[in-house]
Amino acid sequence: MAGSQTINEHEDLVGITLQKDEMQELKIKRGNHTYCMKVHFKPAHKKCVIFSNGALDPKKNSPPVYMRNSWSEDIDASTIFIDDPTLHGTKLRLGWGQGSRETFHLEEIADILNILLPRMNVTAEDAYFFGSSAGGFMSLYYAVLIKGSTAVVNNPQTKVLNYLRPYAKSIVRHSYGIDEIEDVEDSLLYRLDIAEAIRHHGYFPEKVYYFQNQSCESDIENQLNPFMASLKSYGIDPKGLNIISYFDEQLGHNPIRKNDTLNIINKILNGELALPV
Repeated sequence: MAGSQTINEHEDLVGITLQKDEMQELKIKRGNHTYCMKVHFKPAHKKCVIFSNGALDPKKNSPPVYMRNSWSEDIDASTIFIDDPTLHGTKLRLGWGQGSRETFHLEEIADILNILLPRMNVTAEDAYFFGSSAGGFMSLYYAVLIKGSTAVVNNPQTKVLNYLRPYAKSIVRHSYGIDEIEDVEDSLLYRLDIAEAIRHHGYFPEKVYYFQNQSCESDIENQLNPFMASLKSYGIDPKGLNIISYFDEQLGHNPIRKNDTLNIINKILNGELALPV
């Protein structure tokens, strides 16, 4: 590993020289926040896979956390692993990139990626966002913010407020000072709901690979079906959305196993798992 580099202003990323074929940690200061990510720039590849975290156990890991970063060598692309600053200094397991009323971390990180990816010679069309569960939510959100990019998600949340109530309550209390889910203002929903984000930003991602375990009924009832119903009610055409169902009672909400996931990612990168025309 090539070590850690601190960027005092995110605009300084424009002139950054990245280590080639080595993993390095970047700590990028923007305002009162520091955004952390691990970057593995592989000049031989034009594509990049960007990973977001799912739930973490604060008893085992303290931020910054870069889930799945050990997978990098097995991926046919450059990689970026994003830490969620929402969790810093907390006992929260899930943050969904929310930040605070003043600072929406997902938008801030998207701004950073819009500077960093060109330094890696990666276009938006060659950027692939991967995540499962809460990481799936964030990956879908990045694909809304970075037009032309692709989302590859596994059992994602699409509506944070529909997730397990204790976790949903914890994040709205921490980020927005709201004690009850029912009291969340409409003006905040675009941060917590992918369909609302799509309507707010006026953009549906061009390509989405949505892997859903049909054996996890709570995901179907609380995330996938309400998401599709919202898109329909808003008159949003989900062109490019490819829902890929599988059945694994043992896994439930847990993500597809590592080797199978790596195989899926590399097939998508290499055009071997194409979306239907």
